[in-house]
Amino acid sequence: MAKIVIRLPEPKEEYDISNQKQINRAIALIVEQLNSTFADEQEQEQERFSWFLSG
Repeated sequence: MAKIVIRLPEPKEEYDISNQKQINRAIALIVEQLNSTFADEQEQEQERFSWFLSG
């Protein structure tokens, strides 16, 4: 399971474009981390399955 270590900034009371950009970047990083971690886990699972069948 993926461990997310990205801090998502709190939105401000009034709209601030820089704050919204920070939130958007943080969410994009979370998605990227989840996607890359999922691919790694799938590869490891496939390797374990292949090893199990070869034995």
